[in-house]
Amino acid sequence: MRGVSLEATRRIRAPVQRVWHLLSRLESQPRYATLWLAADVLERSPGTALVEFRGFFGGLPLTSVQRFTLKAPGRMEFRQVRGELRDLTGAYVLKDAEGDTDLTLQVAVDAGIPLFSDESVQQILASFLDGTLSRIKAAAERDLVRLIPRRARLTETPSPGSDSPGPAAVAEGVEGADEDEAEAEKVTAPEETPATPAASAPPRKGRRGRGRRRRRGRHGGAVGAPPTGPRPSPT
Repeated sequence: MRGVSLEATRRIRAPVQRVWHLLSRLESQPRYATLWLAADVLERSPGTALVEFRGFFGGLPLTSVQRFTLKAPGRMEFRQVRGELRDLTGAYVLKDAEGDTDLTLQVAVDAGIPLFSDESVQQILASFLDGTLSRIKAAAERDLVRLIPRRARLTETPSPGSDSPGPAAVAEGVEGADEDEAEAEKVTAPEETPATPAASAPPRKGRRGRGRRRRRGRHGGAVGAPPTGPRPSPT
């Protein structure tokens, strides 16, 4: 019986119990296993489960009913009992690595489809292993690493001899922090006070002269002007 077998290992920065919790939720397998789009749990017992998967294998629609054997928290095996593939077996193996998890995914497939050569099946399985392990790693490590904003990282200077990590040892800040600070400066910057109308108003038009008008005397003449009546004759 011809077939292709592959395995791959990925280090996950999460404890074994957390990784096992993700894998043992078999109805959520399509979130991680890239071959499958849907999963229905047909039977379940304390150590085994029967699950029907629907997806695609090399672009062809595929249905596979698999029996899972769960050996918590270090090993989970699966084997196809009926489906389009001639044979499909595999296992997830979890090992503790000083608080982290070394997750190994093993899979063996006998496609039984003349359209697929061993080389094409190997490429399909290699993509399946890489995509599945990457998704499991991302889901298990989510919310475990806290990002420190750039402003807090720059203002905190560790004292000599302290155990606090320096700026180079801290995770990168939230992306886009610089743009947010620039926007905040624009919002909080005081607006320029507009010029008062009296200062900016143009001079009134229609004035006959720039000087002040002379006051009119009692007889209608200007104050300080020579008299307009007849001069007295000399005696």
